[in-house]
Amino acid sequence: MPLIEIHTRPDCQWGIWRIEEAWTELLRGLERREAHRHFLDGIRADGRRTEWLAVRALLKAMMGGREPAVAYRPEGYPYLPEEPDLHVSFTHTRGYAAAICARTPIVGIDIERPTPRVLSLRDRFISPDERRLIAGPDPDDPLRPTLCWSAKETVFKMLRLRSGDWLRDVRLVDFDLAAGSLCLREHLTPRADVFTIRAAVYPDFVLTRGVGG
Repeated sequence: MPLIEIHTRPDCQWGIWRIEEAWTELLRGLERREAHRHFLDGIRADGRRTEWLAVRALLKAMMGGREPAVAYRPEGYPYLPEEPDLHVSFTHTRGYAAAICARTPIVGIDIERPTPRVLSLRDRFISPDERRLIAGPDPDDPLRPTLCWSAKETVFKMLRLRSGDWLRDVRLVDFDLAAGSLCLREHLTPRADVFTIRAAVYPDFVLTRGVGG
């Protein structure tokens, strides 16, 4: 089982799964196989099937070997109908899946691979002020822009909103790579809440996560 790690904190539990199995192997390891087949039959790409099932395999591992039912709200975010007090967020990228569970509904997680492509897109999601905040010794290193992208994606999930205006709706206000911490302010609600997002850098991906009050 290519489970990388599971972390338990007072406010949440989160984990990462390295995807090495075929989707058929992942399906065999799940308890709700028949319930999954309707969704899987509508997906043509094996990679998409694999990522979708890897999230559920990870969630089963996080729940101590019991696979919970997963459903989706009309807005698109997942929930556990049999666990109304437990809130979840999922993410995946090529070769990896991650999930987080918390008692608060304000929860989000995102995983991304830093690639040079993010440098050509950064003006779409990083303002000049934010660019100064994340400035590092190598302007062509994709790590810092990728962390900014991932943290904004996590905040959108915490707000239970689909991605909006990446330059204006969620703004980076502090960036501390050494501490693994980013602070972002949302401009989508009258509260203009500030979220502290935790970040972890792995050899071939970054992961950001957040839990609100």
